[in-house]
Order: sequence, then C-alpha cells, then structure tokens
Amino acid sequence: MNLIKRLRIRFGTKLFLSHFIAVFLVSGSVGTFFYYEAIDNMMHSLRSRLQNSAALLSESIDARDLAAVRGAADTTLDPYRTTLERMRRMRRTNPDIAFLYIMRREGNRVFFVVDSDETEKQAEPGREYTAVTSLMLAGFHEPSVDDRLYRDEWGTFLSGYAPLRNGSGRYLIGIDMRADEVDNKLSQLRLMGVISLLASLLLALLFGLSFSRGLSRRIQALIRRCSEIASGRLEGRIESRTFDEFDDLAEAFNLMSGELTVTRTRIDVAMEELRLARDQLEYRVQERTRDLEKALERVNVLTGLLPICSSCKKIRDDRGYWQQVEHFMQLHSDARFTHGLCPECTTRLYGDLLSDDGTKDGSKT
Repeated sequence: MNLIKRLRIRFGTKLFLSHFIAVFLVSGSVGTFFYYEAIDNMMHSLRSRLQNSAALLSESIDARDLAAVRGAADTTLDPYRTTLERMRRMRRTNPDIAFLYIMRREGNRVFFVVDSDETEKQAEPGREYTAVTSLMLAGFHEPSVDDRLYRDEWGTFLSGYAPLRNGSGRYLIGIDMRADEVDNKLSQLRLMGVISLLASLLLALLFGLSFSRGLSRRIQALIRRCSEIASGRLEGRIESRTFDEFDDLAEAFNLMSGELTVTRTRIDVAMEELRLARDQLEYRVQERTRDLEKALERVNVLTGLLPICSSCKKIRDDRGYWQQVEHFMQLHSDARFTHGLCPECTTRLYGDLLSDDGTKDGSKT
C-alpha cells in the first residue's frame, strides 16, 4: 500500500504527460511525414530536372560525329574539340552541374568519349569507366537518373543519363550534380525538420502545461470548497468562468452550499426552540417537584402520631411548639376552618340562656 502511494502520480502530471505525448506524437508524425515527403519531392524534382536536362542536351549532339573518337590520340580531331567546347560552355552556364561527359558502350563495358572536366583528372577518350550501374546502362536506351547518390574517384554525385541522337543505343550523355549541392538542400530540409520538431516539442509543452494547469486549478478549487463545506464554512462561493462543464459543476457546489446554509439555519432555529422548550420543561418539572415535595412534606406531617393535648387539643409541632389544631392544619394542609358550636357545646356553654328562651338542649320547645 505504501509503495502504491509512493508511485501515485498527480492528475495534473498525468494530464500534462498525456497531452504532451499526444501533441508530440501527432505533430512529430506530421513533421516527420512532411520531412520525408519534402526529401522525396526534392529528390524527385532533382531527378526530373537531371533527366530533362540530359534528354535536352542529348538532342543537340549527334553520335555520328564522335564515331572516330576512339582513344587519347583522337583529342586533336575537330569533332572532339567542338563537342568538348560546347559541353564546357553548357556546364559553365549551370553552376549545379559538376561534369558533363559522353560515353560509349561496347558490350558490357563503358568507355569515355568526351569529358568536360577542366582539371588534370579529365578522362581521356577510350578510358574505361568501371563504376557502371544498371541505371547508367539503361541511359543508353532512354533517359534515366540515379535513384541515390553514388561515389567514384571524382567525388560524390547524383547523375542523369540520356542516349545521344543517332547513337543506336551505344552512346549517352551524362550529367553529374555535385553531392554537396544536394547535401546543402538536404541539410536545409533537415534543419527545417529539426526546427519543426523543436516547435512541436515547444507547442506540446505549452499546450500540455496550459491545459493541465488550468484543469488542475479548477479541480483544486473544487477540492478546497469541499474541504470548507466539510469543516462547516458554508458561506463561500466558487467564482469560475471557464464556459464549459466546470461552470455547471461550480454552480452545483454553490447551490449545495446555499442549501446547506439554509438547512443549518433551520436546524439552529429548531435547536434553539428545543433548548427553550427544554428549559421551560425543566422549570415546570422543578415547580412540580417542589409542589410534590411540599405536598409530600405535608402528608408526612399529617401521617403517623401527632402529639395533641388531651385537654385543650393543641398539637405539638416538630420544633416543640404547641399550636391550635386549626392553625396547625392550615400550615400543613390546604384545609381552612370556620368556627361554630356543636349542640353539646352550645348546651354546655349557653344552656342557662337557652332555658330562659324556652329552648332545651340547643333546640326549640
């Protein structure tokens, strides 16, 4: 479990990595596609230009004029000199062309006829060319171009070929484009590819950071609001304007907070009413308890043995004082006394008066 916690990656980091990788893969794939497409288009354009140039030049030279040029001794012939000078003028007018040359095929062997090189490395007529390719052999019959760069003793080149007019498949003109020109163009494409890749990385980084941080901020705001609600702080609000579903979620939190606030207010009011009712009930219970205690005290006083005078009928209380019966009963009960005389006491006290009035024993005669 601890290992899982240590390996846990935050949602913002996951979101950043996922969008970074996604944008990088998409932009990188698109950039790589266009890079190789650009290279293919450039090579196709170069090969097409070489092929067309070779085909155009081949039509300006008649192979029958060079039939007598067989070896180094034939360099003094007018057809050789005229053709050499024309080829050198053509090469000088096009800086992309490194060499122009005419070759003759004898079986499977290929020999130089005219080489426009103006250095000491110029190939003399009759010198055999050993780095023969299948595309070069095809050039004796139709225009063709090498499909890749090749290297020989003269350097690294991309070459195009075309059969000479009236050559009967035995003569061709070749054009060599220096590899450094091609490399420069390829280097420019590679540089653009690297710049595009770096731009893709920067775009992926900025997009991933912007998206993940924005989403993380919104989630953190919701988390903080949840914590505040859980701790009892219901009065806050989430002020968010993202114009997406997070606005709805924030509004739901605010609505929930408002409802909880109203509910808590109602609960507080109800609790206060319950507290007041409890206090009133306690007060009433205390009053009832005091009343019961008093009643019980009176009952206790009025029960059991009461000391009473056998003569005057006074009652002795718990403090030792003698009290009239009616006074004692008024103190210890709710009874109230009215005074009167019974017939016996009336006769005993006022018998003589009653006899004079013609009454006897408290009654009329």
